[in-house]
Amino acid sequence: GLNADGYFVGPIRDNLYWVTDGFYQSMFLATANGVVVVDAPPTIGHNLLRAIKQVTAKTGTPSTVTHLVDSHFHADHIGASSIFGDEVIRVGHVQNQRLLREAGDPNRPAPTLTFKERHVLEFGKDRLELAYHGPNHTPDNIFIYAPRHRTLMVVDVIFPGWVPFKNLAVSQDIPGWVRAHDITMDYRWTTLVGGHLGRLGVRADGDLQRQYIRDLDASAKQTLATLDPTPFFQKYG
Repeated sequence: GLNADGYFVGPIRDNLYWVTDGFYQSMFLATANGVVVVDAPPTIGHNLLRAIKQVTAKTGTPSTVTHLVDSHFHADHIGASSIFGDEVIRVGHVQNQRLLREAGDPNRPAPTLTFKERHVLEFGKDRLELAYHGPNHTPDNIFIYAPRHRTLMVVDVIFPGWVPFKNLAVSQDIPGWVRAHDITMDYRWTTLVGGHLGRLGVRADGDLQRQYIRDLDASAKQTLATLDPTPFFQKYG
């Protein structure tokens, strides 16, 4: 459960951790040379720094955040980016850089380290494999995979324990977002960090949501093929 400060931090596996406030999630890797953070949701805010200090004090590793990876440009996931100051290396897709430069939000500085398709961040025995598989939820949303930890972080695609009902979680490219379910399940993960809610995801969460999307798709197609909309137009305009 959440502590008195309103956040929970716990290990995913070994030196990979997750932080949640029940609504949003962040992930970090505590290495011998510093901490690598993925996403900085403003609802968690400074509690992210508290969580990192809490963990690194126990592990005896440096609490300095060296890298911050942006999953995508939306403020609800990276709006606390500025709390890490100017020294941190911000990493994101080239579209992430473009969108953040356009946004001009001081709370979300644009990444200085960008990539188009793939980029690997290596820290001793640990690595984070960043990959872009085309637009889905947003034009810049990326997949962050920690192979040694069998953990995938992909945000605003699979929602463990929740139904993405409102415009499919307000996603911009619907065919791309639907395709992202298959790409997610193709990765060899056992733990999923979905970016939302108060628990981590397991394979069954991905299977369940993919089936839900397939049912939704089939149902919509069937309705479009069989329903005469004329009475609705007559009644509602």
